[in-house]
Amino acid sequence: MNNHKTKFKSTRKKLLSYIVGILCACFVANAQKYKIDLSQVAYPEIATDFKMGNPGKKGKEIKVNSLYMTEGGSPVLPVMGEFHFSRYDHRYWEETLLKMKASGIDIVSSYVFWIYHEEIEGQMDWTGNNDIRKFVELCKTIGLKLHLRVGPYINAECRNGGLPDWLMKKKYIKKRYNDPLYLEYVRNWYRAIYNQIEGFLYKEDGPIMGIQLENEYVRKGHVVPHLLELKKIAIEEGFDVPLYTMTHWMASDYPKKDIIPYAGYYIETPWSGGYGELPVGNFEFFSYNRLSDNIGTDLIQLEGDVQSLNSKEVESPYFTCEVGLGTPTFYHRRPIVPKEMAGENINLRLGCGVNLMGYYMYSGGSHKIGRKTTLQSSTSRVSYDYQAPLGEFGTLGAVMGETKKLNYFMNDFGVELAPMVAYLPTSNGNTDNLQWAVRAKDNQAFLFCSNYLYKRTRPDYKGVQFQVALKSESLQIPRKPITVEDGAYFTWPINLDMEDVRLAYATVQPISKLSNDKNKMWVFFQDDGVPAEYFFKKDNIKSIHAVKGAVKKEKNGYFISGLRPGTDCVIEIEQTNGTFIKILTLTADQSDKVWKLNNKNEAYFVLSESGVFMDKDEIIAFSESNDQKLLIYPESTSFSDKKDGVFSVIEHKGESEKLPVEIITYRPMEKAYWIQATNTTGKSVITKDFEYASISKVAEASIRFSTSNDVTVLINDQAINTVKKGNYWMADLSSIPWKQHNTITITSSNPGLKCIAEIEAFLENGDRLIWNTDNTWETVTTDGETSVQLLGSQNENGLPQFKWGKEDKLAYYELKIPENIQNMDKELRLNISFTGDRADAFLGSKLFSDYLFDGTPWVIGINRFKEYMAGNPFIIRIKAFESTTPKIYFEKYVDTSQVDRAQLLQAKIKPEYRFQISLY
Repeated sequence: MNNHKTKFKSTRKKLLSYIVGILCACFVANAQKYKIDLSQVAYPEIATDFKMGNPGKKGKEIKVNSLYMTEGGSPVLPVMGEFHFSRYDHRYWEETLLKMKASGIDIVSSYVFWIYHEEIEGQMDWTGNNDIRKFVELCKTIGLKLHLRVGPYINAECRNGGLPDWLMKKKYIKKRYNDPLYLEYVRNWYRAIYNQIEGFLYKEDGPIMGIQLENEYVRKGHVVPHLLELKKIAIEEGFDVPLYTMTHWMASDYPKKDIIPYAGYYIETPWSGGYGELPVGNFEFFSYNRLSDNIGTDLIQLEGDVQSLNSKEVESPYFTCEVGLGTPTFYHRRPIVPKEMAGENINLRLGCGVNLMGYYMYSGGSHKIGRKTTLQSSTSRVSYDYQAPLGEFGTLGAVMGETKKLNYFMNDFGVELAPMVAYLPTSNGNTDNLQWAVRAKDNQAFLFCSNYLYKRTRPDYKGVQFQVALKSESLQIPRKPITVEDGAYFTWPINLDMEDVRLAYATVQPISKLSNDKNKMWVFFQDDGVPAEYFFKKDNIKSIHAVKGAVKKEKNGYFISGLRPGTDCVIEIEQTNGTFIKILTLTADQSDKVWKLNNKNEAYFVLSESGVFMDKDEIIAFSESNDQKLLIYPESTSFSDKKDGVFSVIEHKGESEKLPVEIITYRPMEKAYWIQATNTTGKSVITKDFEYASISKVAEASIRFSTSNDVTVLINDQAINTVKKGNYWMADLSSIPWKQHNTITITSSNPGLKCIAEIEAFLENGDRLIWNTDNTWETVTTDGETSVQLLGSQNENGLPQFKWGKEDKLAYYELKIPENIQNMDKELRLNISFTGDRADAFLGSKLFSDYLFDGTPWVIGINRFKEYMAGNPFIIRIKAFESTTPKIYFEKYVDTSQVDRAQLLQAKIKPEYRFQISLY
């Protein structure tokens, strides 16, 4: 009996083994092996003979070669974020720079807008938001490098691309050419900038490590001579810096070795025209195409089924200055970018070999309003939020989570990544294939994969395994085939050194590492439905333990699988030298909440939905929720006794602020009074003299009025044509010759004329001027001029009322903001929802904010304007589209059924809540 049982078990075991073998064979047969063989590929020759300026002091020298940048002789992969100081309230510069630093930025780039500083010829302004010296000093104090983009032409959605109107009007000067007179004006501009920043160059221990000359310059035959001339002038005026750069996106030459070309990549491009879906760009795939400048087959080296750049032909490192994370809103195109777009764009750029990641924009801002004109081009007149990682008024943008974790990756692994060459399988040429790339040097590498297309779908790729042959070994990743789902993109490490231990590979993405004396931890995250697995080589490992996973000791190392990512998903390794390291694997959702803060010689990881930055020895948390939670590592009882995995938990609940906003709906002529001519016989004549004294021209003007009798209306003795609008009349006054002294005359053949009227004018600088009928208007009688009789306002004494008709496409509101905000020292953001085309906000006569409808709330940081609110009415003007189907691009999910109606739906103040955690 026992023998029979034993025999039966043996037979069953063989049968099961046979079946499993067949199934595995079928499974492997269906697996897709993605292979790249780098075993025989030679490392490129690297050129170092670049004609740059003073690299800085010994031990901190910034230099470039044809592949990457070095600092103090060590490779780096800098992360650069665009922040326009002159488009931001200078009182908040420091905080914005601290937020940028906390999110992984180490270089700030900023345009210097000539038209902002010298709108009127000879009147230079370097004060307030234009105070570049104060901004440079802050960058130095905070520890951020600065890359100035000095123009003279800059684009930046600025009027004339930043060139002043007075210069543009000099028709005899050929702008953006080597016209001697133009170059003298440029020299004066460069000199004016240098006089402000003198003493803050990198060689002087200052932050200014580079300058960009011109922008998007593509005039055939002129690029090299013009850029070299600008560089010569800049150097002669004092700009002796480690890097001289230019943007270089079009099919043009550039001054090789003299100026470093920077590329730009925007997946959403509202300036491209049209209001339909954008075509798929070739840079949404792994390729060596540097935007629209087709790099050319002569620069690509083929070795087997592998592409790389031919080092003998490539004469500049692959640097960027305009990787788009968000997008501006143009009038005809109003996209809303998904947060994944940021992560995918960065992932693609790294996989293609980018070695300086420059973002545009990193912090949104507001267009300056000039004395003569508003200074925008194509976008809103004021708002320049750009859907950036940091919003126009200091909020965290939707893309911040995706962006900062990749910033930390470049910060902490740039020394390994920068010298690695990007290798692309030739199979990427067929974009229907799964897109992937490897950056490698010798036996170390990072594998990049992309299966994401902006606003389009891709197939799920099943049975995927990658086979990567390096100099002396070949790896198959992962152990079992996986599915790479639509929308997936990731970066996996290969032979990553972690202290004395080598991680052969992992199917999780590295975020950052912390190497304090007693706490050494690497943080990864699992994403896109791929199971997390690690394989560590056996060398220098004494013991290894996984808190939430299985460790399998093998001949060549340790295989860890079955992990359940989270705050307690820790692999702890004791090295043979007796030291310990930890590896934390987070979920994808948790990875978006990671912050890495550095204070003196200590580093901290923080997990929080709140924004976080370091100010001196305090961690500052900020959120529009008054209930905040921070997880901090290394854990400490000085923070909290409460734990969540390896983190200390700190919770804070502030007192909720209630700040109601009263909305007052304005009718046509809301602030005007009914007045009456006092004559009892003969015709009636009512007049008003009004002053228009401004260096800004009238852009748009109108009159709205109602009278008791038929009338003739004249402006400066010029009769105007009027149009009936419901129960009132209006006329367009935009084309009349406005003078410093103007007179309106309303005449009736009947005595005792009653009328109500408002004259509204909008100036080119955004000012709104309005003259309402009141007791300062005059009437002409047989006895001479006298004051009119004041009858009252609408609905007073039974007087007629007016309302906006649908055909008016206009609505006006006054917002009453609680007076106690004057005593509040905190961020207060007004969130406005409206329907229509566009909305403008005025304090008194001054335009201070605006928004193009795109289905998202309009946000105004009202605390930044509170000193102007006292005594000035807060007016919202909304203009609607003519129909519900305007030729405007909106996202498909945006409700446009009411955009032909101008209406304010909601106005709500959201206070920002903060708390501080002292580290000492």
